[in-house]
Amino acid sequence: MGKHDLEFMKEAIRWANGCRPIRDSIPKVGAVIALEDKPLGRGRRGTGEEGDDLHAELNSISQVEDKSLLTQATLYTTLEPCTMHVRSKPLECCTELIRRHHIKKVFVGILDPNQGVTGKGLLSLQDAGVEVVLFPYDLTKKIMVQNEAFIRSQQTLGATIISPKDGDELRTYESGGKYSIRFKCLNPPGSDTYLLSYRGGLYWPQGGDFRQIEPRVWEIDAHFGSTGEHVLQLVTASKLGSALITYYRNVVELNRSRREKLRGKIDLSLLGGDYPGIAMNGLPQGLRLEASVRVIVAYKVELTATSAKPQTVSRGEMTRIMYEIECSENVPVGMWLGASFQDKTGKFFFNTSEDKPISLKKGSSTYQRDFTIAKDAPLGDQMLRTNVWYGTVGDSTKSKRVSSGPPIPIKVVE
Repeated sequence: MGKHDLEFMKEAIRWANGCRPIRDSIPKVGAVIALEDKPLGRGRRGTGEEGDDLHAELNSISQVEDKSLLTQATLYTTLEPCTMHVRSKPLECCTELIRRHHIKKVFVGILDPNQGVTGKGLLSLQDAGVEVVLFPYDLTKKIMVQNEAFIRSQQTLGATIISPKDGDELRTYESGGKYSIRFKCLNPPGSDTYLLSYRGGLYWPQGGDFRQIEPRVWEIDAHFGSTGEHVLQLVTASKLGSALITYYRNVVELNRSRREKLRGKIDLSLLGGDYPGIAMNGLPQGLRLEASVRVIVAYKVELTATSAKPQTVSRGEMTRIMYEIECSENVPVGMWLGASFQDKTGKFFFNTSEDKPISLKKGSSTYQRDFTIAKDAPLGDQMLRTNVWYGTVGDSTKSKRVSSGPPIPIKVVE
């Protein structure tokens, strides 16, 4: 270690003190570049403003007027330089920046606690022939205190579910009962990371593997055995929590094995489902919540056919519309039948007082409602549009359209 190295390391720490991170997951980092005893550039991690992701190494290098000097320079940085594994733009990572400028030597304060970086930054630099030296222990302790909140944040998954959004309706009947859950995280999911689905006091641990989609973005499939509201929870498990989930999965395997042994011998419906769910009112000890999202698994409702009688209707008179609807299960409340048509100017004609609430039955059933032609309705041929809605009867702004039928030709006369 040269006689000026210690002073530049201390200066890098002082520069890190000037950082104002807007959240715990952003570290305080200072960097100094020097050629022997002459400082060439200084920088710190960002400005503290939303969206500012400029790293200390980049900021310090950008201050060096003569970039040719970097090949003989030393970089002093309080945190291990980041790698392409954690950057949305891999070529802008700090290790690549150091390699590209052929910086001769790098002093590193502490290893990055982010699992996507830890040790990888040092190895990347060493592979490129860069001499890497760690700060002395007394300075390392100061940096760890300086970054206490950041280090603590890196001990968690730091996850945010980005798809689906809270309150989204999932049409899993189009994908065999499953939906891909995508989340962004600071650290990659490990063997102690699980996705749970919760509904009606029961938890269902999800199987399958986590798939990395892009840096810090992962995906796993969730399977739903029923419709309605579910809460998806991403959790980290202790040994106790992992034992609970392992026990559940063993029960599932026993159920499936028992079913196969009894196939053809008894009515298998008597055995119930293979996935009974874990009865809990909330997360037990051993499971730490990382992120959650509420979703609604949609019923499969299809308006397969419609008709109207009579199809020639006078203004102020009524026609009766028949709806043939196929549904995946019984839906006792919340559904209603809507109908309308438009004139050439785009004006809608409908009757909210005649919009009709219905109870859907599993399978295919026929329903009917009346539709009175307005006294100011346009004369001539019109196309009557029919829909099935879920929500507040007669109010499309507080409802979701779940299915639409083929237009019905009608003729409006005096």
